[in-house]
Amino acid sequence: MHQNKTFTPNHLVQMTLLALSMVALSSIASQSCSAESFPQQVTVGKWRGEWRSESTGHHGPLKARIRQLNEDEYRAIFTGRFFKVIPFVYPTKLERVDESSAGEAGAVEHLSSSQKLPFLGTYRMRASVSKDRFQATFEGRRDSGTFDLTR
Repeated sequence: MHQNKTFTPNHLVQMTLLALSMVALSSIASQSCSAESFPQQVTVGKWRGEWRSESTGHHGPLKARIRQLNEDEYRAIFTGRFFKVIPFVYPTKLERVDESSAGEAGAVEHLSSSQKLPFLGTYRMRASVSKDRFQATFEGRRDSGTFDLTR
């Protein structure tokens, strides 16, 4: 038996309210995920460039992947090569230094790290990071130099 379904004015009102509700929820969801809701993270992301030892003159390619751990800390993994062929990986935690200006136009974050490494002693790094540039100085027991990376 086939029933003839017809839309009554009540059905039309319900369908209209449902459609308007979906549009409103979609608008709220897109606003809550917009760029204005989440401040741009200057430091987070992938970087590429070069490391250079001021002590020895050696240099080589360098990549970094940085993610944010919390408001003031990042996890960085630097990968590169010594003598053009010997790979290295340097994971470290970078901590925001007070003079950082994240969230402002043209923001610069100042970061530092310090950790003991086998055979190299305490290895320290200080970095200044802008939207497109990661510049750092490092020093260890017998070496010091720079990291110069861009996006």
